[in-house]
Amino acid sequence: MKKIILITLIIVCIKLNAQNGKGKMFPTIKGETFTEKNITLPDNAKGKPCIIAMCFSKKAEGDIQTWLNPAYNEFVVKKDTTNAFGAAASYDINFYFMPRFNLINQVLEKSSKEKMKKETDAAFWPHLFFCTDGIKDIKKDFGIEDTSQPYFFVLDKDGKIVHVEKGVYNEKKMGAIEDFLD
Repeated sequence: MKKIILITLIIVCIKLNAQNGKGKMFPTIKGETFTEKNITLPDNAKGKPCIIAMCFSKKAEGDIQTWLNPAYNEFVVKKDTTNAFGAAASYDINFYFMPRFNLINQVLEKSSKEKMKKETDAAFWPHLFFCTDGIKDIKKDFGIEDTSQPYFFVLDKDGKIVHVEKGVYNEKKMGAIEDFLD
């Protein structure tokens, strides 16, 4: 019985840790995009809502890939809203996807980036953000111990976290993110 209670508490704590970030300012992280633009988040994203998708491990990379096309199509592609019969929503937000290299790829960072760049549509390059500093603060500040899942932080126009999602893509999670952008 004690084991069941302990396991339940651990699961609840893991599930809630990233959610503890709600209402906090997103910590400062530095990096660059594939377009070689240096960025400091959340500073470069202020003025508009922002979604930051983060991957902390190789296992999480598979899950985050389930989000790439839906997130790109929903948040990056500008839809034609002039059609009276269309119900397309075009979001004016900042969107950054942060892949996380494993230790070997960090050592071979330049060749890993080049390989990823060749495999990625150039239209997505400004949204791929490679962290050079600050990733440990995020894990520490939000108590993220479960690095096997990707995390999606929704920031308001001031850089405050208003919502967090994690795990594999589904329409319910996407809808929850969109609710905080309206």
